[in-house]
Amino acid sequence: MKKIDPGVVITAIHQCTRKEHSGEARQDVFQKQIEITKAARGVSNTVYAWYGAPAKEVESILAHGFGGPSKVSASETYGVGVYLSPFGLPHLSAKFSEADDSGEKHIILCRVILGNVEKVVAGSQQHYPSSIDFDTGTDDPKNPKWYVVWPSVMNRHIIPECVVCFKSSINVSGQVRGSTHTKYSREKLFSKLRSSLPPEKIKELAKLYDVYRVGKLTKDIFIRHMRSVVGDYVLLSAIREIRSSE
Repeated sequence: MKKIDPGVVITAIHQCTRKEHSGEARQDVFQKQIEITKAARGVSNTVYAWYGAPAKEVESILAHGFGGPSKVSASETYGVGVYLSPFGLPHLSAKFSEADDSGEKHIILCRVILGNVEKVVAGSQQHYPSSIDFDTGTDDPKNPKWYVVWPSVMNRHIIPECVVCFKSSINVSGQVRGSTHTKYSREKLFSKLRSSLPPEKIKELAKLYDVYRVGKLTKDIFIRHMRSVVGDYVLLSAIREIRSSE
């Protein structure tokens, strides 16, 4: 988390006890799925991964399980499913969390049965395995940023272990907003981003800026779309590099 928010404060960690009957039932289903996957694949390939969501959704997941696929922007889509970031990348899932009335955000640490993982191309609307040889999807099998669990198996392949509550010291929206004004010129920011983004992302960002410049997008919507295209981590890193050079 400190990669993008050096002053982040962990306020609480709540373990999922699953004392109620429904929780015990979900635990039993998950354990049986591990055995099924082992029998079919040789190993279950069970890992820890993070899921970020608003507080109300977190509460619903803990009580009833996952209710549907993650809501992700078109530029970050690798199929239709539940998106979880690897154990070492909690900040990616944290961007889907929203502060509650107390200012806290929440991410869920889950155990995830990956089984055989297939690469899903960017922009895909795939929502089930491409063949019987695969169980889940990812953006990059060798260096994943996202695991994608298909909706039909999400509550058999994912089980929450604990909820981490935190408060951010960075107003990401405010920092990004500064980058669209004179403090960080478009040229300077784009120059930094070119070194860390693929050409298609640069083109998408340039088109987005052109639409904003002619007044077809409000500032807030432009910022939201820009963060979606670039990603908070890359965007904030570029801003920090500009700051350090000034």
